[in-house]
Amino acid sequence: MDRFALLGTLLVSTMLVGGCGDAAGDGDGAVDMVETVDPRCEALGPSCQTRQQGCVIDATTDTAVCQACPAGAYPSGAGAACVPLSGASQVHDFGELTLAAGEEIGSLCQTWVLNNDTEIWVNAVEMGNTGYYHHSNWFFVPEDYKGWTTDNWRDCYSDGFSEIDAALAGGVLYAQSTQVRQEVQKFAAGAAVRVPPRSRIIGATHLLNFNPEPVSTRLELTLWTMPRDEVEVALVPFQLVYGDLAIPPQQRSVVRSSCDLNSAFSNLFDRPLELKLHYALPHYHALGDAFSLSIVGGPRDGEVLVDLGAYNDAEPFGFVFDPPIDLAGADGLAFSCGFDNPRDEVVTWGIGDQEMCEMLGFMESPMAFSAQVSETTTIDEGAIVEHAGPCNVLAFPFDPFK
Repeated sequence: MDRFALLGTLLVSTMLVGGCGDAAGDGDGAVDMVETVDPRCEALGPSCQTRQQGCVIDATTDTAVCQACPAGAYPSGAGAACVPLSGASQVHDFGELTLAAGEEIGSLCQTWVLNNDTEIWVNAVEMGNTGYYHHSNWFFVPEDYKGWTTDNWRDCYSDGFSEIDAALAGGVLYAQSTQVRQEVQKFAAGAAVRVPPRSRIIGATHLLNFNPEPVSTRLELTLWTMPRDEVEVALVPFQLVYGDLAIPPQQRSVVRSSCDLNSAFSNLFDRPLELKLHYALPHYHALGDAFSLSIVGGPRDGEVLVDLGAYNDAEPFGFVFDPPIDLAGADGLAFSCGFDNPRDEVVTWGIGDQEMCEMLGFMESPMAFSAQVSETTTIDEGAIVEHAGPCNVLAFPFDPFK
């Protein structure tokens, strides 16, 4: 039984034994389900839903906990119950890959040619893999763009593939949380990313086999789409990157920066910032022990939007905001990453045993941007070493409906 066939069984079983509703007849033989929500999940549910997890009652502790929904489902409603994803679905299996003992592939580009004669509006992306996918970033480009091969393409970063080129030529679709095997990136109802006609999806994937013997793995991607007349918001991608990492040995440290988005927006449109945040996905590695995202300036100055703890290679990191976070009147966003480095050497930006500090987001705005920190300064050498650097915002107009 494949995982989508299994999904139906899981959902039916949950509805039958979960006690989530009371039955009431309407007199004509039909039965209506009246939903009841456990007060414990009613309290915890909003937090679970922001993390795109469902709320369940742990049988051992008899307490409410957040837990990933099964394949084909997402959290919904006051109690963050897992319900089936809606809309039309398109599924692609990228086939089996074999990794040698201890092998790491820093960049393997994998392609799905959509053969779509009309535009596609993507409300959710679902990813499932059988392991060893450390991370992956997914884009869409014209199907014949630059003649890039549709075969599996090793070392694609050093052989012509560029994430910035792909994002500008088409757009950003999805990013995978670190090491996670099952994940749903689900936007609010009515919000979607437009994929133009005759596009192909290309994923820049990073694989790592940490075993002393060869392994095989495979990955599957599902697009959950909606009709154009149901789209209320077309989403725009952005990223925050702290690239100049110098994580000190045998020490806890933090890097932080503040990004002036209002100035970037005003330079483009000669009016104050217009930005509503819909989705945020932090990314860091095993030494990471914290990530924070907050508002700078305006009526909500200092409000923390994301406060994430230590790296966990089994848990999705995506945050969805429904309703979206309106940055009207704000100056921009601040972000930080915390690290705990037990090694004897400085750790820098990179794959393998090196580190990263970045975030992918989707927003409602006529501006797309990439914000980068490319130089850093030590500002405190106390018990926790603090580094900071200027945030350089590369912004450009972006019409998400075209």
